[in-house]
Amino acid sequence: MNALELRNITKTFGSIVANKNVSLDVKAHEILAILGENGSGKTTLMNMIAGIYHPDSGEILVGGEHVTIASPRDAFQYKIGMIHQHFKLVDVFTATENIVLGIDEKPYSLKNSMKKVAEISEKYGFEIDPKKKVYEMSVSEKQTVEIVKVLYRGADILILDEPTAVLTPQETAKLFAVLRRMRDDGKAIIIITHKLHEVMSISDRVAVLRKGEYIGT
Repeated sequence: MNALELRNITKTFGSIVANKNVSLDVKAHEILAILGENGSGKTTLMNMIAGIYHPDSGEILVGGEHVTIASPRDAFQYKIGMIHQHFKLVDVFTATENIVLGIDEKPYSLKNSMKKVAEISEKYGFEIDPKKKVYEMSVSEKQTVEIVKVLYRGADILILDEPTAVLTPQETAKLFAVLRRMRDDGKAIIIITHKLHEVMSISDRVAVLRKGEYIGT
C-alpha cells in the first residue's frame, strides 16, 4: 500500500499555476526523489503535504485514506514531517529544547526527552549532542536537529527540501547513510533535489516535475 498518494493536485497563486493535476505516490521502505528545475513546483507540492498550503483541487491520501491537511499540526497527526531548506530553530535553545518545542507532553521532563533524543539518534546513526545550543552548531548539526524533531513527533513520512544544498560531500554521504537506515526501518522518504548524481545514489524511484506538471516516475 502507498504510504502517501496525491491525486490531481492543483495549486495556483493568482495567475501563476504552481502545480497542475499532479498525481504521484510514495511507499513505505522507499526513498522517492522529486526532480525538477527551479520553479517546477516541487516545494509548493511538498508544502501542501506538510500543511503549509492547501490545494485548490485534488486529493491527498495517507495509508489509503482521504485526509485534509490544513496545518503542520494536522500533518503530524498523519505522521508527516517536513525538513525545510531554511531551518526553524531557536538559537539560544539546546538541541533537545528545540526538538520538544510545542509538544504537549504531560508530565514534562527534559531528562526523559534527552533520553528519547539519544535513542532516536542511536537507532538511525545521527551525531547529535542533546545539550548543545543551536548557535554553537554547524549547518549539518542544525539539519540533524530538524530531522530528529520530526522523528520525535512520530513521523513515518519525511519530506526533505534540498537537504544537501548546504552540506559538504562528506556531510551529504553521512546524511544519505542515515536516510537509508530510516528507509530500511519502514519510513517513506521524499527528497526534493535537482542534483542528478545524488538522485542516482540515494533514490529508489524518481518523480519528475516540469513547469508545475507531473511528467513521470
